[in-house]
Amino acid sequence: MNVDVEVTKNEYMEILGFITFTYFSGKIAKVSGLFGGVRALGEYLENFVYGKIAEVALAKFLERELKIKALTDLDLPDFILGEYLPDIVAFSVNGNAFVPAEFWIEVKEVRRGQKWFLVSASSVRKRPYDAYVAVWVGLPDEHVAWLVSNVDEAKKKMSEQWKEKIRSLSDQIEKIPCRVVGFASWEDVKNVLRAREGDSRAGDELDEKFGKRHWYYFSGEEATFDPEDPRWRGAQVGENVGFFLRGMQTASDWIKFKNFIANNKRLVDLKVKPKRGEIAKGFEEDRRECCLILMKKQLEEMQRKFGSLRRKESWFSQPLR
Repeated sequence: MNVDVEVTKNEYMEILGFITFTYFSGKIAKVSGLFGGVRALGEYLENFVYGKIAEVALAKFLERELKIKALTDLDLPDFILGEYLPDIVAFSVNGNAFVPAEFWIEVKEVRRGQKWFLVSASSVRKRPYDAYVAVWVGLPDEHVAWLVSNVDEAKKKMSEQWKEKIRSLSDQIEKIPCRVVGFASWEDVKNVLRAREGDSRAGDELDEKFGKRHWYYFSGEEATFDPEDPRWRGAQVGENVGFFLRGMQTASDWIKFKNFIANNKRLVDLKVKPKRGEIAKGFEEDRRECCLILMKKQLEEMQRKFGSLRRKESWFSQPLR
């Protein structure tokens, strides 16, 4: 199965449009939990762009390799509200109509030099997903320089040396290379939690699937490591459930993943109390069910209002309201 995908310049531009729309319209909080202050547009863009490229890459992979059409929030005709939603909001399997996702996927980008796929422990406890997908994103570090080169005032002042340097980025922006590395199911994540608590059977299952030491519970006081190269040491990370990327790639059964989507059933058996404002009648004990009901209502309204769940115009033309 070919796991390499290219995200085009036009798709990259739509991602920038979506992110800029959410910033200008205040749809997503601008406050940074890392710095405790309000993010500037440039910081905001850099925080989100890699993850959105990863989502587009996965959607393209699913359609090409598994014949599944997938919609992300980028594809929708309007903004969908909710801080706890799947990254793929609807599926179409075998040419059937799109249905809201009940099998929830979180797509996480992997960058250069990264050896572990990390899922924060706080996220697992508060916002568990049925599957976590790792996508390597080869966006050039200098991609913002390419944007600057298209600003008239900047172009007028650039020397030929600067222009030549930025022209060399153009080919990389035309096609952003990505790779769908692999996935871990909720059962895999739960097994890491069980193994941490001393369940040897869970550990044995993980060893058999991913390889020994290819899974790990980082306590928040340890550096990442390479189980195949004892000389390598990475940076210290927070409290995370971790899967070594090479083991994850080998373990991923994409036909099984397709069946998960086709069945469209929830795998997460953990219930989390809803936040205030998310209460849906009859589902006061489970945040995930509350958010699912709200998501379905929004998708139904979009279908009714726009006649389709697929966006027809650019995000750059979306009214700021």
